[in-house]
Parts: sequence; structure tokens; C-alpha cells
Amino acid sequence: MTLHLLYEDAHLVAVDKPAWSVVHQTRGARDALVITHALSDQIGSTVYPIHRLDRQTSGVLLFARSKEAATTSSIEIREGRLRKTYLGLCRGVIRETLHVDHPVREGMVRRPALTEIDPLESFCDRYTLVRIRPLTGRRHQIRSHLKHVSHPLVVDVTYGNGTLNRFFRQEFGLERLFLHAESLRILHPVESRFVEIFAPLPQELEAVLQRLGNHRGAVV
Repeated sequence: MTLHLLYEDAHLVAVDKPAWSVVHQTRGARDALVITHALSDQIGSTVYPIHRLDRQTSGVLLFARSKEAATTSSIEIREGRLRKTYLGLCRGVIRETLHVDHPVREGMVRRPALTEIDPLESFCDRYTLVRIRPLTGRRHQIRSHLKHVSHPLVVDVTYGNGTLNRFFRQEFGLERLFLHAESLRILHPVESRFVEIFAPLPQELEAVLQRLGNHRGAVV
């Protein structure tokens, strides 16, 4: 498939990652679209991923076009200067910004993690569309923190609720985690400027919100 390019210059390229694709080939996803390979073929040059997104997560995914640019951008990430926002649909009504300061386990170690969660719109007095800003970059941080505050993402098979997940599959045909990488802001690795990239919410998730807003049946 042809990937949708969100940004491209001589040093960086960003794509709108489809859900179910992977950054690198993995043993458990042998049939999945491998973004690194597909993007290299599409633009005719080697690319180096600067960060990762989970397989089911869609949205902004950034690559460098050289090892040097990748190294410089990786330093920005390690020092906490990468800014990202996500959109997610979670269980429960959130009425004000939540600041979650709770460690996240990485392997055998629990590491500090900070996340800000802003409510955008509520549905059926039962669910909330939220904008999420992870201020640290721990694995599964967003999903873990939403579970920690009792607002798990819908169709999250690891941190969510089985009854809730089945409801969204059966009623709305949603087979994936409702999580989308909406934006990314990073200092350009060569030029003295910031790069800010946005990816619109995919149609499959927009359709869920529209149907949920019109839903008149029972909810869980």
C-alpha cells in the first residue's frame, strides 16, 4: 500500500501510520505491513525510525533519512523534549484535566511517568474522548495511566475491560484500540527550527464517534 506522507524534507519524513502495521518486522506480526520497509521502498531511500507506536495505534510516525539525523533526534527524545499528543476514547466521564503521576513498569523496574489528560467530548454519559499528552516516554504509559485512574481505553485487551471491549466490537465493529497519535513536535536535527506534524483522526474512529453520538440503545 502507499503510505500517506505527512511531512518530508532532506532529513526527516513522517507518515500517517495505519492501525495494525508495525515499525519493524516482529515474530508475532509476520503478516503485518512493516512501515520501515514500505516507506524505504516508497521514497527510494533508507529510513531510520525515531520513535515507535504500538501495532494497533494509528497516527504520526517520524523517521530520519540518515543515521546522523536519527541520533540527534534520539537525544531530543531521551532528554524529554519531544512533544506528542494522542486522541483516545475511554470509559467513564472525565470533566477536568487529569494529571497522572504514577510509575510504569519496564521489565523488572518501575520508572517515573507523567501524563496529562484533557476531556474533549463525552458520549452517552458513559465515555469520553480525550487528548493525551505523555510527558515521559514509557512503554504502554498512556494505557497504563488511563487504567490507573479507572478510565481505560476502549478495546484495550491488556489494560481494559472485556465486557466493554465486546460491546464496541459488536455494536460499532471496532476491532482495534481507540488510540491515535494526533501530533508531534520536535527540534529539527539539522535546521534551527521546530517541526510540528499532525495526523487527522482516521475515518474508522470518526465513524465510531458518530455512531456513538447517535446511539440510543443500552451501553455498558
